[in-house]
Amino acid sequence: MRLPAALLLALVAPLAPASAQALIAEFSGLSSAGRLLDFGNGDFANGTPFTTQVAGLTFSHAAYFTTPVPNNNVAGGYLGNDATSGPPNTLRIQFAQMISDISFVYHQIGTGAPTTIRAKLQGNTVGSFTILWNETSPNNFFGFAEEGMDEVQIDFVGDFRLDSLAFNAVSGAAWHPYNGSNINPAGFGTLAAPTLGGVWQGNVWNTPDTVLTAVFFAPAGLLTPPVPLFGGELLLDPSQGLFAMTGTTSYSLAIPSAPSWIGTTLALQALRLDLIGGSPTFVPMNAMTLWIGL
Repeated sequence: MRLPAALLLALVAPLAPASAQALIAEFSGLSSAGRLLDFGNGDFANGTPFTTQVAGLTFSHAAYFTTPVPNNNVAGGYLGNDATSGPPNTLRIQFAQMISDISFVYHQIGTGAPTTIRAKLQGNTVGSFTILWNETSPNNFFGFAEEGMDEVQIDFVGDFRLDSLAFNAVSGAAWHPYNGSNINPAGFGTLAAPTLGGVWQGNVWNTPDTVLTAVFFAPAGLLTPPVPLFGGELLLDPSQGLFAMTGTTSYSLAIPSAPSWIGTTLALQALRLDLIGGSPTFVPMNAMTLWIGL
């Protein structure tokens, strides 16, 4: 949904990011997930390319199998490498709506092969880890908790098994910070998620040298990859324009109460104007994505 000019806003207190947490080599996955996929048992022929068989999800570089395996939390149907896809060897799981948590059982077939797992949001990497992994360890649950994302990528070596895919969709109000290469100061935050009919409040952290701040809204969303700007990075896509609000520290935004606003996303980035040694200096700061919800 496009944000009308009437909602060009004003925003929060020191940065208070969501407590994102990677799940690495755990003995169990999400305890109460909104959705769990165990891929059945013999629902498709072995080797069937697995792409859009599950509503709301798209898989790339995956095929369906039901063959006996060393259990280790894999039983019945599971996903493995679709060898017809060719390189690069990256399993992609794309979601039609944003999710906040995910866990899954993962076997890297073979010994001592590294696996890199990434959480992506609107094309940007928001969480990542690499682990030397195998198919024999019982603590083989991986994922991300409290990390807004719409895609998970797994770089595998040769072949893999994936089962017990559990996740929670973002149905309520939420937000997530984004900071590109992490060279911008992380001083733009929020006190509360943007709820329908409420007032969202945010903050741009000032320094003793700060004379003015601004918050920019981009209808086109976040920028992938970021581009250099004023010694930092521009994190918003300017292709559909950038709309600015100016102030000092605190900003606020009245969220419309119409139900049609539920699920609307807003991409914002802050900018400081500091006076350093008598010289005006622009300082790009972190960005964030807001999801309007109940």
